[in-house]
Amino acid sequence: SKMSTGLPIEIKSSMKGQNYISFCRLDIDIHKNVPHVHLHEKRENKDHWHGAEIQVIIEGNWTTHRSRILHYMRQMAVITPYAQFLFRFLSDAAD
Repeated sequence: SKMSTGLPIEIKSSMKGQNYISFCRLDIDIHKNVPHVHLHEKRENKDHWHGAEIQVIIEGNWTTHRSRILHYMRQMAVITPYAQFLFRFLSDAAD
């Protein structure tokens, strides 16, 4: 994410019955394999949401790598049947 777009990874999680959501915004130093945490905070959990959500934005050549990305997403769905995946393709090409 950081390497291709300059954007950090965002993670939120909360256990069932917890009154807060842990939120973290970070990027990873890929040379040292260590995280750089930009923000780590507890947020109010008014809706009693529970689970984990990871948001990553990656820039790349969709035309070239489409089949590999979709194959990877299918594999993830098979090995984690309890998970939900949302994949959004955003193009900056002119309509």
